[in-house]
Amino acid sequence: MNSRRRSHILSLLMLLGTGLFFLVPPACAASFEDLQGHWASEAIYHASVLDLVSGYPDGDFKPEQSLSQMESLVLFMRAAGYDPDKGNKTDKKTPVTKAKIPQVSWGQNYLNQAVRDNLITEQWLADFDSDTPASRAQTADLLCRLLQLPPGEISGGLSPFSDLNQAVPELRPAIIAVARAGIITGYQNGSFYPGNNLKRGEAASILDRLMQDNWLKITAAREVEGWVERIDFKRSPPEIEIQSLQGNKKYKLSPEVKCFKNGKECPYQQTLFWRVKLYLDSKKQVGCISLLEKKSSGQENKITGTVRAVALGNDSFLTLVDLDGRERILPLSWGAELDNGGKSNAKGFQALKANTFVDAYLVNEEVSRVAVLDTKSLSGSVCRVTGKRLDLDSKGSGKKPLWFNYWDRARIIDKNGHNNGVIRGDKVKITYLDPDPGGIDDEIPLEIIITSRPEWKKISGEVEKTGDSYEGRQLVLKKNKSYILDGSAAIYRENGSSIDFNSVKTGDKVEAMLDGAGIVMKLTVMDPKVKPAP
Repeated sequence: MNSRRRSHILSLLMLLGTGLFFLVPPACAASFEDLQGHWASEAIYHASVLDLVSGYPDGDFKPEQSLSQMESLVLFMRAAGYDPDKGNKTDKKTPVTKAKIPQVSWGQNYLNQAVRDNLITEQWLADFDSDTPASRAQTADLLCRLLQLPPGEISGGLSPFSDLNQAVPELRPAIIAVARAGIITGYQNGSFYPGNNLKRGEAASILDRLMQDNWLKITAAREVEGWVERIDFKRSPPEIEIQSLQGNKKYKLSPEVKCFKNGKECPYQQTLFWRVKLYLDSKKQVGCISLLEKKSSGQENKITGTVRAVALGNDSFLTLVDLDGRERILPLSWGAELDNGGKSNAKGFQALKANTFVDAYLVNEEVSRVAVLDTKSLSGSVCRVTGKRLDLDSKGSGKKPLWFNYWDRARIIDKNGHNNGVIRGDKVKITYLDPDPGGIDDEIPLEIIITSRPEWKKISGEVEKTGDSYEGRQLVLKKNKSYILDGSAAIYRENGSSIDFNSVKTGDKVEAMLDGAGIVMKLTVMDPKVKPAP
């Protein structure tokens, strides 16, 4: 729908104390005794709960009764925001027309305004009889003008309806337009029946289509969509808890609540784990429920990562950065659940903050639930890195873990967020899960941030002894300074010739290059200095 059409449709005006089809007090929706099994009963209850239509004092709705021309005109003009009795969308000037405007027993201002705004044809006006039934063709033309639909044309020489030629020529483009917009449909036999009277059930169905397709704006507080999380039967009246991406909310059920599945009435107790649309009455109680979709029980796939953004709307998305550093834009299903670690879900997915670690579970490529992870973190220096294990320096670690298994499965980045690899000596901050706080060796690293990488450091001294230890080859310098050589450490003489570690003797003067963890990466044995002759 373009902006021009949208701007033309104002919010629906709730009627106070009158029905739209006739001026009598609205009957209770539950007293519509003649709707059992009627094809339009769901649409009628939607409109009734929202105070748009009402029944007769005898408890019937009379869905097959024809709607008069005046009732039809007032019904759809009010739905589009007109209320000339209150001065809304009106012009008090006398309308100019070639045809004479008839005087009617009620709704005169509506008729005057319809003429003034060119909502009815001159032919209809010339034949206007407030008590005569409105035809389907006249209703199509009225709606086409109210919604400012472009006139429809027959394409390819094929008529959309087998009996379109039975409508007067000037109304045919409107019939095509409203049919293509899905507002008034034809019958299964391919006919439109343009001359048939518009029935009360049909009018309610048209209203419902206008609401469902957002041609008419319903107050948000009166229409709610979400998943039924729980039904509390102990309360009086019972309460239904709806879970949506915006959070969880409870609603009281009207004693007269109606529930529909695929157009047929069903017990509201069946709504658990269904996506539903709730229609709230003037007391803000649930008056009507429509079942839309049952939760899928398909196989879940899990993605672990950090939240980058949440976008909620008609199409909702969760943007994650997974543990491989890839940004993933994931569609949120209507039924997506948020496990916020026991915290309140009143704000729903809007409460998710950036950089929060989560597990996102996908069913059919849509996020079905999100669990916020209870993470811990620590900082330290890497003293050893093997294929599956990363050890930290024990200094100042307290009760925190000193090593992590399968560290390479974590997201590894530097402080600027760039992907990187961990080497011994790195200063790191590790975010991890601790499934069993009392257990040992069960921590799961999620992210390793390299906060700094020290440069190699040069030291020198005199060899006191060499040897082997469980950590590897050991070099001890005088003043009891002990160092471990890396397995790939290069050992040279000062002249550049390569030697093995066994060639290093007590008393040798050496220079060593240490990595960030203090491990010898390069060892140079200095040549003896020859004293000059006296």
